[in-house]
Amino acid sequence: MSKINFSFFLIITLITLFSNIFCIKEWWEDTKVPILNDTNFYDIVGQDKYVVVNFFTRTCIFCQNLAPEYEKFYELYLTKREDVLVTKIECFQSRNICLDYAIFAFPFITIFFPHSKKMKSVFKFKRIAEEFDNWVNMVAPKKNLKPIIKEEEKDKNKNNITNSVNMTKIEDYILKQFSEVKKDINDIEKYFNESLDELNKNYDKDNDEFDEEDNDNVIEIKITPFFIVKCVGIFFLIKYIMFYVRKFLFRIQPLPKDIHQKN
Repeated sequence: MSKINFSFFLIITLITLFSNIFCIKEWWEDTKVPILNDTNFYDIVGQDKYVVVNFFTRTCIFCQNLAPEYEKFYELYLTKREDVLVTKIECFQSRNICLDYAIFAFPFITIFFPHSKKMKSVFKFKRIAEEFDNWVNMVAPKKNLKPIIKEEEKDKNKNNITNSVNMTKIEDYILKQFSEVKKDINDIEKYFNESLDELNKNYDKDNDEFDEEDNDNVIEIKITPFFIVKCVGIFFLIKYIMFYVRKFLFRIQPLPKDIHQKN
């Protein structure tokens, strides 16, 4: 009896060593089907696609018998339906999800619709790839995948459009204001030159003759009125420009968020 127990123990040990050495995978690990867990479940379910989920356990013999047919179903839908994602979840490792949906019988195959975390239909037919295909086509009509724009992105797009329109209006306003300022500056410059010429003429009439010895004094007298007129002209010119600058700054105000929301 002891020899039999020893032989049995030796066989089990050799099988374990052999599987570890040659990396033999368990049946639930040897799969191409995406495996969900407590961490990534809600990152996949409830998004843009239909999601078929097979809730299983590694100790369930029915789950093991189902595995080859489920693999065929997965490979079929890799190319047949882009709007359907075939997955599975192991309930020993991901107990929280299985408890959330009260899954206690295995295998349990269900489908989730896009943008929903509720189970829409439970598979209750023969567990073969063809029946899985018929079931999906019956409960999940084919849909065209379109990227869903979130509310934040919609608001951002509206803001961009509004800002572009506002920038165009601002550019037009700036060009208009600067054209008016340029016209006024030309008028002021013209008036300034006419006043200066008239002042020089009057000065030349009063001072046709002067001595070369007093040339420096004459120059000072000649520059003084020109300097006064120039200062006065520059003062009014700066004051006029600052008036339009203040007017421009007060006119251009950022639009409040309420306006964007109403539009």
